[in-house]
Amino acid sequence: MERRETIAIAILLLILVGLPLTALGYQYWLRPALASPPVIDIRAAVPEAGGFQPDSIQVTVGRPVTLRFASLDVTHGVAIGPGLGVDLGPVDPGQVKEVTLTFDQPGTYTFYCNSWCSPNHWRMRGVIEVRDPADPDARPTPQEDPVIAALLAEGVDIDATHTAADYAEKPAPAVRPSAGRGEAIADELLVPPELQSAPWRRSHTPSQGLATLAAANPAAPKADLADAIAYLWLSDSSPEKRAEAATLYAKNCAACHGQTGGGDGPVAGLTAEEPVPFTDLEHMFEARSDVLYAKIRRGGMGTDMPNFGTLFTPEETWALVDLLWTFAFSAEETTP
Repeated sequence: MERRETIAIAILLLILVGLPLTALGYQYWLRPALASPPVIDIRAAVPEAGGFQPDSIQVTVGRPVTLRFASLDVTHGVAIGPGLGVDLGPVDPGQVKEVTLTFDQPGTYTFYCNSWCSPNHWRMRGVIEVRDPADPDARPTPQEDPVIAALLAEGVDIDATHTAADYAEKPAPAVRPSAGRGEAIADELLVPPELQSAPWRRSHTPSQGLATLAAANPAAPKADLADAIAYLWLSDSSPEKRAEAATLYAKNCAACHGQTGGGDGPVAGLTAEEPVPFTDLEHMFEARSDVLYAKIRRGGMGTDMPNFGTLFTPEETWALVDLLWTFAFSAEETTP
């Protein structure tokens, strides 16, 4: 009798435990392994609950793979970069969204959350390693960013801050400069060759540009010169490129820096340092485009700003920098 009871209990346990385990094994191992293309299930939870699970996956060059993202707790935005153009949008709790990708070259990509989900939102990242079966031990060689390398060679501290004394020495315009007015004004001014060079403008501040322009046009009103500088600094991009960058900014930057760049995003108070207000003329007239680019790609040391170099292409980063100038300078003609 005791033996029969033991067998019965064993069968019952097998049913109660074995069937769920079998179902889970099918869902998360057998079904994805047998699928064509193979399926990788990635579950998203706030970082405090584990973040992306798994947060590191390996795929094969030239072989399609389907990535399925499910949210376990709150709404997460899911995107994959750099350069893939994949943005699945919001994934609500209990919802699943998927994308099928084929990687042509070995490399490393990042899947990440672009919807503020918790105070540690910036940790919501995972890595995709693309391997070549012909050379399984090969690893992509990290590429040095020429912009950051040039800043290091110049000895520029991209985390340096300015003081009130710095601003007093080179006062910014009292009125927001207008690129719309500046376009017509620039046609009437003598614009030195360096100011006509995009690389020069990217490696110099508007304050330096204003001084250069004033030296060539000593009789011109300062307000007119400032408008011309605004036009020159915005001439490096198009409204279309800035509109594309605005989408990246809204999803990845606005939570801290504010929708219009005022440093007043809904979670600005949670950062180690107050976010920079791109609307502050004193600050922006002493800013350099290449330094803004470097801080976006490398992150701000000690500020809680993460690196975005693993998420955005260099071209997307430059477009973001160009967008930041529109927070300081009006792109339209305005009345002073």
